[in-house]
Amino acid sequence: MISSTEANANNEKTIDVILNEERLEFSIDPYLTEGTTLVQFRPLFEAMDIQVTWNQQEKSITGMKEDFLLEMKVDSDIAIVNGEDIELLKAPEVIQGNTMVPIRFISESTGALVAWNPYHPEVIIYTDEFMELHGVTREQVNEAIAEAIEQIRLEVEEREAGNTPIEPVPVPDQPAGDEKYVPANSDDVDLHALQGMYQGFVPDFGGYKCGGTCWEYYTFFPSGQVFVGPPPNGGPETIHCGQDDCYDYTIKDGALTLSNGDTYSITVTDGQLVIDDVRLTKVLPVEQSLTLDDQFKHLGYQGYVGIGGAITWTYTIEFRADGTFISDNVMLGSVQGGDSVTHGGTGSETSGSYRISGNTLTLAYGDGTVEHQLFFIHETDSDEIDDIQIGNNNYYF
Repeated sequence: MISSTEANANNEKTIDVILNEERLEFSIDPYLTEGTTLVQFRPLFEAMDIQVTWNQQEKSITGMKEDFLLEMKVDSDIAIVNGEDIELLKAPEVIQGNTMVPIRFISESTGALVAWNPYHPEVIIYTDEFMELHGVTREQVNEAIAEAIEQIRLEVEEREAGNTPIEPVPVPDQPAGDEKYVPANSDDVDLHALQGMYQGFVPDFGGYKCGGTCWEYYTFFPSGQVFVGPPPNGGPETIHCGQDDCYDYTIKDGALTLSNGDTYSITVTDGQLVIDDVRLTKVLPVEQSLTLDDQFKHLGYQGYVGIGGAITWTYTIEFRADGTFISDNVMLGSVQGGDSVTHGGTGSETSGSYRISGNTLTLAYGDGTVEHQLFFIHETDSDEIDDIQIGNNNYYF
């Protein structure tokens, strides 16, 4: 029997399970063994509205839903579906006290549509109820999934084929701050001793202000000063209060008041800092000499009120382990005017070298341009770095 450690070792990346366009959460990561993906049965069954019964003595699982009845036993490769014996490619097994079942068999037994994306990797499931609710057929969903996976395949092949060496360029040091910055050293928030950078966001659903998401930053110094907004020269360690707009502040009666007169509401809710009703998370410094070896994308959009148009953009940056990068920015737009729709697009590609230090990403381009950007890693359930922040843009793996 495979152990959880062995299971994870057999997968380079965690397998995601996407049910009706929502990612399922498991306490034991899904894993691939002998060509079959196994997942915890209870989170899967409950997400599919299947009533679950577990018999500890017989180590058997029963799942019921309308006219569907499924019976399985741990270590048995025979399942019973509506009274009919069906042979499994892989029997259910127990990992760290959790029963793992073959996800494709379970899903398809209920009539759901199941697909496998080997490039992420992920299992994609659509139930009949979801497809009927959204007015799409199995054929349409199958076609859309196939097209999406084919596009991913082409991108992967293009990336691998075009993974030619990039000419490295010198990366200058980041700007120096005044050495007042000290990262937050505890998960506990003390309004009487704030220090470190905190970040949060406000949704911009129309895309009219910030392209979908407005990011807020507050950097508190032990000296009793605060800097509001993204630092102008990179991470919080580059802030120089003698040159940048740092302000003395006071906190009284739920109000954060700056020496320039600006006032914000401030509180601690469930151990989390909240300013002007925005929940904030502390920014953690990245490990020294961090290098990345993945491609990340940022998606943004902007709508036009009253004329039925929109602009969407994709910022793609591929970091390589040798300290070089390549970025490709694509912007697409459509405008509805009368009975016609006008489309347009533009894009550009650049490359160079990078360095990550503290919370500063320095990009040195081949044309001599240098950028210093705020950089941090968003905390996720994954052990991989798959969600990063560059300036005011959130990038995903």
